[in-house]
Amino acid sequence: MRPDISIVIVSWNTLSLLRDCLRSIYDQTSKHSFEIFVVDNHSPDGSAEMVAHEFPEVKLIANTDNKGFAPANNQALEQATGSYVMLLNPDTLVQDGAIDKMLDYAAQNKGKRLGILTCKLLNGDGSLQRSVNRFYSFWRSFIENRFFAGLFGKLGLKTSLFMSYWEHDSEREIDWAFGAVMLFHRDLMDEIGILDDRFYIYAEEVDYYMRAKKAGYHSVFLPDIEIVHFGSSSARQRRSAMFIQNYKSFYLFLRKHYGRFSYWLYRSRACLYLFFWYMYFSAKGSEEAKTQRQVYKETIQWHFSRESVISLH
Repeated sequence: MRPDISIVIVSWNTLSLLRDCLRSIYDQTSKHSFEIFVVDNHSPDGSAEMVAHEFPEVKLIANTDNKGFAPANNQALEQATGSYVMLLNPDTLVQDGAIDKMLDYAAQNKGKRLGILTCKLLNGDGSLQRSVNRFYSFWRSFIENRFFAGLFGKLGLKTSLFMSYWEHDSEREIDWAFGAVMLFHRDLMDEIGILDDRFYIYAEEVDYYMRAKKAGYHSVFLPDIEIVHFGSSSARQRRSAMFIQNYKSFYLFLRKHYGRFSYWLYRSRACLYLFFWYMYFSAKGSEEAKTQRQVYKETIQWHFSRESVISLH
């Protein structure tokens, strides 16, 4: 019998967080039937062995190398049998029946071209994690970034133009949100396909939200449903490489959906900002500043390498 939902979790080196995530699903999901896929990207910490031993009912795909986030999700999506699909990060904790509630909402709004559902994310201390964003706009990206966000914050200024300041306190149609929690009907997947394998990690969720919107679907944020997301647990372990990968993935997204001109325009702006932050951290003497300076140095060097030029061919 087909389960109500297939829950797909891709893990890399997050054993304890993954264990807690799986337990929270079983503890907090009782109304709807589900199957769980864990795709482990060759974690050196024994994550795959833990799943096999402690959660034998989970459908484990243990890769012999790190295939990346989007390709690993696709391995499970190709086998998923649920009427709905949820992509869930391993560093999350399901609270207060969150998955059941999201499925109830989806069922109540069936037939409305509902695209991707997401919910409120909380940090480990219970504070709000701002997770919703608009699709890229060059002029907005020039101002809506951490430099100006910090400046406006110090000045006590807020503006409704910036999603950065939205309190995530109302149900609304959205452009896209962090991929820590994404729920959608398999009809959406049948129509627009699975994730784009070219996104090794990062921006794969933005791409999927964009593809859903272009196909006429409406994605929705649900403020009354909450899931804890500790955030960037795997990415922290490879700091410079992941920082560069973030740019690489976003550049692929730009080339795919905005074209060559927007891609090169944004690259030019990015280089200016990278130089600014490199100089900023060069003026500071802490160990963290030294680490940050090295990250920016390597990212600038990457931008002037042949490897950084993104082609869709």
